[in-house]
Amino acid sequence: MTKKQDNNHDGLKKSHDQSLSRRDFVKTGAAASLGASALLNSGAANAQDSSSAFNVNWDYEVDVIIAGGGCAGLTAAIRARDLGASVMVVDQNYDLGGRMLHSGSFTSLGGGDPVQLRDIKGDPDKEGFITANPAEEPKELDDSIDLLFTDITDWSVLDPKAQSPYRYNDRELVRAWAENCPATRQFLIDNYVRFARISGTHGGGGLSRARGARCFFMIGEKTDIKAGTITAEDAGVADYERTSAFAPVQMMDASRLVGPGAVMNGAALSRPLEYSAREKGVEFMLHRHFDEVIRENPFSGRVLGISAHYSPRQHPDTGELMQSYWQNGNVDERRQTVCIKARRAVILASGGHAGNPEIRSMFYPAMREPAFPTSGVALQGPHGQDASALIAGLRVGANLSGMQQNISYPTTFHIAPRLGTRDAYTTMMPGHPTFGFRGSAGINVGSVGFEEFIAVNQVGKRFFNEVRLPARPSPSRYPGADGGSPGRGLDHKPLDWRNCRKEWVREMYNYDHGLDAALAINEGSEAPDYYSGPLWAIFDQSAVERTGWEMRYPYIANNGYSFKADTIEELAQQIFKGHEFQRMPLKYLTETVATWNRYVNDGVDPEFEREVDAPMNPIVEPPFYALSIMVIWHDSYGGLRVNGRQQVVDMQGQVIPGLYAGGEAVGGFNKHGLGKGHVHGYIAGTHAAEDSYA
Repeated sequence: MTKKQDNNHDGLKKSHDQSLSRRDFVKTGAAASLGASALLNSGAANAQDSSSAFNVNWDYEVDVIIAGGGCAGLTAAIRARDLGASVMVVDQNYDLGGRMLHSGSFTSLGGGDPVQLRDIKGDPDKEGFITANPAEEPKELDDSIDLLFTDITDWSVLDPKAQSPYRYNDRELVRAWAENCPATRQFLIDNYVRFARISGTHGGGGLSRARGARCFFMIGEKTDIKAGTITAEDAGVADYERTSAFAPVQMMDASRLVGPGAVMNGAALSRPLEYSAREKGVEFMLHRHFDEVIRENPFSGRVLGISAHYSPRQHPDTGELMQSYWQNGNVDERRQTVCIKARRAVILASGGHAGNPEIRSMFYPAMREPAFPTSGVALQGPHGQDASALIAGLRVGANLSGMQQNISYPTTFHIAPRLGTRDAYTTMMPGHPTFGFRGSAGINVGSVGFEEFIAVNQVGKRFFNEVRLPARPSPSRYPGADGGSPGRGLDHKPLDWRNCRKEWVREMYNYDHGLDAALAINEGSEAPDYYSGPLWAIFDQSAVERTGWEMRYPYIANNGYSFKADTIEELAQQIFKGHEFQRMPLKYLTETVATWNRYVNDGVDPEFEREVDAPMNPIVEPPFYALSIMVIWHDSYGGLRVNGRQQVVDMQGQVIPGLYAGGEAVGGFNKHGLGKGHVHGYIAGTHAAEDSYA
């Protein structure tokens, strides 16, 4: 039996009495401190022996192990720590926050949560930052747990793609989620998160009430989590071509929902939670990819811990090991593999499967194409959203849930309007340490910009009306002004059969199939995978002059995602030679451009009827340009089956003792955004801390 060492946190140096700068905060704890976790064995760790997990040589031992430091993981870590557990978070990246850090911070909860109640009264926040009036009327915020539960299990609602966003949600799971929404909102507030006025609801959050609020900081002279301030430089608003290590994407103006000087995005959610977790003594083992759940027996008994391998990320320019923004509480462990024992529980919160082409292709086979990444690929790195929780869970007998729900949410996979970069979902600029992996920020042309070029596939042929390529159906959410229910706002009637009567569905259906045309088999698709290949926006110098697109660094770069040439023939050659996923020449590109110019002269596009939607401009003035068009698989729906306590359930419907999961690792809840993950983390942290193993 492995010897257990003292796990007292009291020796961790903290400062509760004054605000801390980044440098001071780092100094409050030893960067390589072991703190709560007991270093048990300095030798090499052994992987799980299928005959007996008791043969494992454990390297560390804590009460609760959490795989993943994103929204579900950080929330679970703080909650479990608040309840007295020692906690270690293992994350494959060099920094914490995951997808939450580059998000817009829109957190949709409800059920009568504290921010809804605040805005009903018209009160400011306790610090007096909010001077803006409520964005919603009191009756639009008058919510309850029962109404929220009804909304998110409403069989009658369809979205404008004629799919059912709520009908197939797991009832036990979402009832527990609804019941814990108010407490989770207060928990986030108690851990330095500041919410702006509620405005609308996130997709999957229901059609009956406004429930979503973004998170904010106030621009100030220093970045101070406790004071709620951030410098203009850290917020990315001092220079709009620079972001920072603190906030990888530029923060947005929040004056309408807060007041003058307020900015908002995921940094105002992720960094406060990280700060609080470190302050409270949660430990972090970064550069460490979670691989395996270790169970007493392969398909029976209790979960005992995890194994994880070293996954270092080196700075793209210097080659040095990248360091997290704060280091106090970090465990500097560089052995290839370690095994960590959990005295109470393991929580899987390592994200979804959007970055794993082999897994995501079970939902859409065309998305096996590796040219198309998940969102935030530069920030998250090569292991981000790689289905590690799903894979590890299946290996110990876990069941799956909601696997069909990937198909219905409109941002699951979509064509991004940001061109000329592989990392086409975010607005990261130089200044963040991972920008070098991105190479270029891309040019956000918006939906209207698609009328300025022709879009071609990997052989150089057009495949759809360009103007309609980025169109995607709206999610069914409050106030429902863009489809989903015949009743808008407070006029929506839950559970009413008229919400899905066929006459209404025909009226509101508005799905354009440009995405599907982009992913279609073409002449360049070869067995056995039949990849559809890259997509390219082709235009000329006249388009640049019409639009004002800035064809320069940092928006474009010599990284294989933008090209410029004096002739179309030369442009095609450059793409073939310079793009990592261009597997064949664009042999039709010259002919396609010539045909397009003939259509422009005739004023008619017989192939795709472009003339109906927008002006048609010739491609004749050199130089000529090609920018990559990316299909992005953003978030994941479908994953491990869990019950209302976030306990992972096996194929026989039985709980796997000691194993919990949350966020995008979990299936059965077709809700977009951060609200799902935070509540999952809150529930999982609560019960994991109380779990015991005699």
